[in-house]
Amino acid sequence: MTHSLHRQGDLKDLKRDYVILAMLASEFNDNTPESRENLLRVAKILTDSKPSNMMPEFAWKVSSVITAVYDDIKSVKMVLTRLKAEDLGISIVVSGLISEVKELLDEVGLNIHTVHLSLGVFGKKELLPKKKEILEITTMCGHHCISPQSVEYYVDLIKNGKISIEKAAEKLAKPCICGIFNISRAIEILNQLVKIKN
Repeated sequence: MTHSLHRQGDLKDLKRDYVILAMLASEFNDNTPESRENLLRVAKILTDSKPSNMMPEFAWKVSSVITAVYDDIKSVKMVLTRLKAEDLGISIVVSGLISEVKELLDEVGLNIHTVHLSLGVFGKKELLPKKKEILEITTMCGHHCISPQSVEYYVDLIKNGKISIEKAAEKLAKPCICGIFNISRAIEILNQLVKIKN
């Protein structure tokens, strides 16, 4: 799940940002009725643990992947504990700070299978947003469906009293069809951006 690797932020913020992806394996368990039922069961478990955001329900029925994002490690622990107990045969990926995820897996009694790392940003960095907070918001959508201009637009609306910060965060999350845009974290970042003078 490399599209969730490039999230920006300081350590404190990233400790409240965990993505979970459940995926059927192509030509292994993606064509059986029970695999679809098991994937929907995973979706129910993800939903029960109250994610900050999640892939829309209409996509569950056609996608071989289901994703959600959580703003606390306790919820991730509840999800993994239930998934381990039910052993549904679905591949699960957890994205977040490696130290936090490793400690959590040890507590739950699971092993790390694979680790992917972001090596940073290369290329024309001068084209990136000047405000780090804007980049922190746009990188929460790994397919980059949230533009810096959208963030600036909603910050202006908030400053002018035309939309609440909570509503702006929800609107920014809409283009991220994967559901890995962390709405509660976006609210905190928007709060910071509103206080910054242009």
